[in-house]
Amino acid sequence: MIKHLFKLALLPFTIGQAMAAHGQSPADQASQNEHDSPTFVSRFMNDDAPFRVDFNLGDHPAYTQIYGILDVARVSINHSLPENYELPNNFYPYSGAKVTDRVTSRTEWVNGGLQASRLGLRGEVAKLQMLEHDFKFVYQFEAGFNPIDMKLHDAAQTLADNSGANANSSVNADSSMNGELFARQAWVGVDGGALGRVSYGTQYNPFFEITAAYDPNSKADTFSPLGESGTIGGGGGISENSRMKNSVKYGNTYEIEGHGKVNYAGMYQFGNAEGTSEGYGYTAQLGYENSLFGVQFAYDRFDDAVKAGNAAPGNPLANNTISAALYNTEATLLTLKWTPTKDIKVMGGWEWYRLKPSSDASIKYNKLFDQTVFGGVVASALKPGYQQDNNVYYIGASFDFSQRVPVLAGLSTSAGFYETKFDAIEGPTVSTNSEGKIDTWTMVADYRFNKRFDTYVAYTNNHFSGDKFPIASFYHDVNSVGAGMRMKF
Repeated sequence: MIKHLFKLALLPFTIGQAMAAHGQSPADQASQNEHDSPTFVSRFMNDDAPFRVDFNLGDHPAYTQIYGILDVARVSINHSLPENYELPNNFYPYSGAKVTDRVTSRTEWVNGGLQASRLGLRGEVAKLQMLEHDFKFVYQFEAGFNPIDMKLHDAAQTLADNSGANANSSVNADSSMNGELFARQAWVGVDGGALGRVSYGTQYNPFFEITAAYDPNSKADTFSPLGESGTIGGGGGISENSRMKNSVKYGNTYEIEGHGKVNYAGMYQFGNAEGTSEGYGYTAQLGYENSLFGVQFAYDRFDDAVKAGNAAPGNPLANNTISAALYNTEATLLTLKWTPTKDIKVMGGWEWYRLKPSSDASIKYNKLFDQTVFGGVVASALKPGYQQDNNVYYIGASFDFSQRVPVLAGLSTSAGFYETKFDAIEGPTVSTNSEGKIDTWTMVADYRFNKRFDTYVAYTNNHFSGDKFPIASFYHDVNSVGAGMRMKF
């Protein structure tokens, strides 16, 4: 493991030296005459958006931009099924590990130590006048993929691969990314500046965006619970709801001169259209931020939300199929941020979500996320009169060394504690089998070489307790350590 960490730490430096050999130093660039253009390597390393093209569409200024993230890490985990490269996160320490013959310690290359890899296209066409206001047409399309095998993220396929007689073959989980080309984002909209923006398509639930900004470990995809789990990191109780398909969203930011800014948003998903979105619901967000303090609040509610899962473990007839369950959900999220100095940020939050019986007792689904549904019917996961409350608490801080130790410019560290509490299912009777707790510690150290490259090391420990995780069936401590390199463009 130490050998791999050393190689990863040196890789960005080696790439930088190679690019410098083919490019130009800052002194060389200064000596260029005004008619010379910088080399491609120089633009790539120094421009904020190296693959942006500005142009005019008639009389309207416009741009289009290709962007992306490549993030690969070497990770060791003490208890896990074999990694699965079709998942956004190839290991899931936060999801725990059952005691089976295939669960063991593993060290593998994975996608997305800090951020899942992606490739996207965004742009705008500006100065579209209407009712004496200037508007912009805006769009964004984003695909998530694994650079190790170049496959799109497809969590539903991992569930099908682990159904029936193939149960416990590899790591598997449900997700909001299930094989679609632009599963991460795919929307178009109109931006009216001070009037706000309206957009339509597949878009982040505001819960997802808030947790990304207020997680002390920046929603690290393989190490932070908020990055690993769409259930608590964006979906308000159901991972599939962290991205709202077939949804319309309005958002705006109002700046108070000299006193920060107020932001607000509302979003609605049109649902129960098989193949496009499952379940329907809405989310509302309100926040305030200035240079010292930030607070964000959000509420969401979904009816007939679908949570996918494995089908009939042990039954060969269920091979290559999936199952699913219906829920009504309700959730709130409150986050806080304090920046006492430029180099220190303290962040934390509380999320509550409730799982309830679905509005419809059952819905016919022959296909779900392009997978065959075993039995062709999805039923409510909870009987009438039952419900389960769950709470997530987290707090942590980050430190930027560049402010006080200039020689360490580019180095930052963060640490956070997360507690997830699953309450008993309550109703006419009480089931404590659903009651449990996960305590998570996560630490990240990141060193940024330049605008394009950074390297990092990270560690997480997850402790499981309660009737939901009986010691005879579950490992009670699952931890992982890793190092990786990330490139943004």
